[in-house]
Amino acid sequence: MDQVKALLKTYESTQSVKATARQLKTSRNTVREYLRRCRSYSEDLSMILSLDDESFARVIYPTEAKEEAERALVFAQQTQYWVQELRRVGVTRQLLWEEYREEQPDGYGYSQFCERLKKEIASKDLTLSLNHEPGGTLMVDFAGKKLSWVDQYSGEVHVCEVLVAVFPHSQYTFAIALSSQNIGDFVHGLNQALLFFGALPKVILSDNLKSYVTRADRYEPKFTQLCEQFGAHFQIDLQAARVAKPKDKASVENAVGVAYSRIYAPLRNEVFHSLQELNAGISKQLALHNLKPYQKKSGSRDEIFRCYELPLMRALPNELFEVKKTVSAKIQRNYHVFLGEEKNYYSVPYQYAGGQAEVVYTATMVEVYLKGKRIAIHQRLPGRDTYFYQTEKSHMPKHHQEWKVAQGYDAAWFLDQAQKTGPATHWAVQFVLLSRIHEEQSYNSCRGILHLGRQYTHLRLEKACERCQKAGKASYGMLKRILALKLDEAEEPPDLHSLPPHENIRGAGAYQ
Repeated sequence: MDQVKALLKTYESTQSVKATARQLKTSRNTVREYLRRCRSYSEDLSMILSLDDESFARVIYPTEAKEEAERALVFAQQTQYWVQELRRVGVTRQLLWEEYREEQPDGYGYSQFCERLKKEIASKDLTLSLNHEPGGTLMVDFAGKKLSWVDQYSGEVHVCEVLVAVFPHSQYTFAIALSSQNIGDFVHGLNQALLFFGALPKVILSDNLKSYVTRADRYEPKFTQLCEQFGAHFQIDLQAARVAKPKDKASVENAVGVAYSRIYAPLRNEVFHSLQELNAGISKQLALHNLKPYQKKSGSRDEIFRCYELPLMRALPNELFEVKKTVSAKIQRNYHVFLGEEKNYYSVPYQYAGGQAEVVYTATMVEVYLKGKRIAIHQRLPGRDTYFYQTEKSHMPKHHQEWKVAQGYDAAWFLDQAQKTGPATHWAVQFVLLSRIHEEQSYNSCRGILHLGRQYTHLRLEKACERCQKAGKASYGMLKRILALKLDEAEEPPDLHSLPPHENIRGAGAYQ
């Protein structure tokens, strides 16, 4: 086009075909042909030279321009169809181009086809640059790729979901590994995210996760009851992205990609043996990521968040939101309720055995209600599928309490109780404890000895033990006979088989 315009400008100045051909070193017929094409459009060459490139090309190449216009029109008419087809499994640009050339043999080549299709798609998918309010919206999403930890005893590999949360203004990021995407773990992840940021956003924006949204809608999505309670507890507005519109939460989509390179990659060769160890590793890499300077501007995510977002956010309440679940449970004859989720037992006062109770529990507490009245509260047992019993002593009838105490006896306890009666009783109990191969086999005898003190008074038991101590042996049976026959109260007969002490009697030492 530049060469043709130079030809016309030269002709305007020389007004000679011959001179123009000589100056531009081209043939006179070429000059005449271009002049003919221009004059067929207009005699005013200066007006033709003022046209834009596209209009000028239609003047100089009318046939080619017409053919190009027709090809462009046919291409544009099929663009929407091709865009839809590309979303189908197995459909490629190469396949679409081959089909296009079968119908349009004179159509665009493959490279032009792809280039024009790319421009058409880009023109229909324009991106708006947004300015995010500092501290306004917290975007959350689960990463597509997962992490794992290995049980060091069984070798079992536990696969974990990773929840990512980010503030778009500063790109300040949080990540945590969770056992699953179920609603309990999801809410736990949100709790930990708020603790990490140390303040409350105005809005939480997430994808249409099953644990977050029960009914997706562009204008009024319906959230799960637990998430609504979470939002009400912290006074945070809940929002969901439009279905199949990832750009609604572009910041967290980008944060997930960054997490792959700055969290996943550094941890790829490490082996963790618990979820806590894995999250400790994530926290370490997360701190490095947030402190890392931006690539294209000054500052870091941590610095911008603390300077410009944190001061504008509301403080956290004193208590985090806890997931509360309620189940109905029969109070069994052993005055315990069975919590099926974890397969453990919790006690209630024995008077309520046989009733139908409501069990309300969180991650840390278990409460039992009967007809609206709370009758028991327990710390939740840490184990799962263990069938453990957690029994409050005050819930047991008296005879069960006594039996339970007996099950907790040990040698130290028996000796301590015997010492309260007297040194001879302490000796007697110790003798009984040492008389059996297995110490536990002597516990019933020790219980019997202490019971004799309650039955016959501690003073008489101590005297009976003194009598046994002189004999050099003791047992429950001996003490029981002594007390029953009142031998502890009888005077001891004089010793007729040994001499009484006297200063004139020499001992064995006199003969050495």
